[in-house]
This record gives sequence, structure tokens and C-alpha cells, in this order.
Amino acid sequence: MSEDSAAVRTNSPKQLALRLLRRRSFRAGYLAQVIDLAVREVVRSQFDEPDEREATQVQQRLTRYAANGQPGATELARAMLDVKHAIDLVRHGHYRATTVPESGPATTVSAEQLLELITGAGRDRVLAAQGGALVLLAEDEETSTVYRPVSAAEANALRQAARSAKEEAIRLYASAVETLRPHVRMADWSKNDGYGVAVDVVNGEVSVQWWPASLPESQELWERGGIRALCAALLSARFTVSERNGRAPRPIVLRILFSMCSVVLSG
Repeated sequence: MSEDSAAVRTNSPKQLALRLLRRRSFRAGYLAQVIDLAVREVVRSQFDEPDEREATQVQQRLTRYAANGQPGATELARAMLDVKHAIDLVRHGHYRATTVPESGPATTVSAEQLLELITGAGRDRVLAAQGGALVLLAEDEETSTVYRPVSAAEANALRQAARSAKEEAIRLYASAVETLRPHVRMADWSKNDGYGVAVDVVNGEVSVQWWPASLPESQELWERGGIRALCAALLSARFTVSERNGRAPRPIVLRILFSMCSVVLSG
């Protein structure tokens, strides 16, 4: 067993399974009380975590409950199988998460985080892949997530890269707002009837766009009222601006690509 997989096994499988089961949410809310009662029947103090022997006894009680057709038995049995499935699949301490199709930078998750994700998703949406990787199928069947095992050093490098990217995005967001705010009306997200220039961070870039909210007629201010051109002129003082005008109707977007430190005005 590798050092990374050893990090997953800080508790026995029975203790880990019970911890995951207690954290799970149930449609039948009383199942949480059923589990809590089974724990209190075995553990002397409510402040103590069950040891391996006690966790085994709790699991035996819950197995009997599920097998005897008690209220919520089917959901409890399914949850216990989901927990076992997750523990069987997660064998490493750190995973690199990427979406398919890709929609953003890769992130990292710990074994504990992945165990909870898989347990919550259920067996039907989790597949084992080559090399110890796991595939979590999205509920909408459009975007799935692939989790590939990585070393602790690789996970740390990915976290540092993500932190640097976030800091750069925040810097460029602040720069765009600082440049635009004195000269144009900024969108107020708290008002349903608001409109103005909105700055946001989307998929590794800072985007500046016109937000008409419930006032589509305000789009004219952006397209023909000079605000679009003004934004381009203001931002060109800090960034390189190039324009791309498409014929297909779509929202006007002014994007700041921080990887190139340039502004792309499209419409």
C-alpha cells in the first residue's frame, strides 16, 4: 500500500463506513436518528468516536434494521452499499479532477472529499477507470468529472497553480473595475431591473459584458450608445484590445484573457 493510500485508511473500513453514513443526507430524515440511536446503544459516551469493534456492532444493527423491512429500510440498505462502493474505489490520498468536456482548470480533491462525493452520488453514477481513475457521471448527462490519482507532491503543485490563477484573476478583475467604474454605469446584481457593465471571472478569464437584466431595451446603450466603444478605449490603456465582430446574434462580450494579458472585444 502506498503512502497516499495509507492516508485513506486512518480508520478501519468499518469506522470509515460509519463516519460516511452519518454524514449522508437521507430523503427519509428519521434515518439519521436511527443511525444515531444505533451508535448510542453501543458507544458509552456521546462524545466518543466508535472504535473498530463498536463500529462493527453498529453496522450489524443497521444491517438487521435494513433486512427486516423497517421504515426506510430500502434507502438505508442502498446508502450502506453506496458507502461500501466508495470505500472500495478510493484507494489513493489525492486525486486530480478534470471535467469532460473540459470547462475549466483542473482541481484537486483529497480522498476524504472524494469519498463523500461518491457516497452522495451513488453507485450508479460512479465508474472505475484505468489506472485507478474514477469517473463521476453528471446527473444531467452533459458533463462528467474524471478523478485521476496523483502523488501528494503533484496535488500540492496543482493547488499552488490554482491559487496563482485565482490571485491573477482577482487582480485583473479589480483592474477592470477600477478602470471602468469612474466612467460607465456598473451593473447592480442585487436589482432585478438593473443594467450596466458587469465584470466577472469565467473559466480562467475576466469577462466584461453588458447586463440588461429585465430591461432588454438597454442593450441599445451598449451596442449603439457608445458604451461598448468606451469600454474598449478605457481598457486599451491597460490591455491590448482587438475586435471581433460576428454576424450571428449573441451577447456582446469584452473578455480579458489573463493568460495573454489582452482584451478581446467580440460582438
